[in-house]
Amino acid sequence: MPAQVRSTEAIEALQTALARFNLRVQNALDALDAELHRASDWVEHDRPSHWRTETHRAEDAVHQAKIELERCLTFSATGERPTCREQKAALEAAKARLTYCREKAEAVKHWQRTFRHESFEYDGRIGQLRRMIENDVPRARGVLAKILRRLDEYQIEQAPTAFEVPVEELPPAPTPPGAVETAPAPPGEPSP
Repeated sequence: MPAQVRSTEAIEALQTALARFNLRVQNALDALDAELHRASDWVEHDRPSHWRTETHRAEDAVHQAKIELERCLTFSATGERPTCREQKAALEAAKARLTYCREKAEAVKHWQRTFRHESFEYDGRIGQLRRMIENDVPRARGVLAKILRRLDEYQIEQAPTAFEVPVEELPPAPTPPGAVETAPAPPGEPSP
């Protein structure tokens, strides 16, 4: 069954839409890559470094609080054992802060493993889309361009219609049955 192409505008519109789709998807993938890279830096470098530093500070604060408590306990002004409530509270707060920092450092390690796994999964899934954008869409656009070229060539090679043939090149019309054939009039003389 022959194709009945009335207009090539739909094919050209599809080709343009594919080009826009390709550009939009590529821009979206670039934006996702940038966000993923930023998140990776935050999980892999920023947070571990931050909580390592905070853990060291908390350890120093615990050590300092212990020294302050011991100093308070060794000095008694009246010979009675001092209560050193402030120093004990400071030591407890420093220990709580150290525990909190260690928990956060462990949480970061957990999220690093999770992030690496999910990032690997993302790369696998998005790879199919990347291959389609890099291979299939340009191939489809090429096929559409080839179809358009062939349609243009077909229109150029198309046989002329009856309206386009000069009258001099038309064969003589057949004579109906029972009609008398007359010889054509010589050029320059009027026909009967």
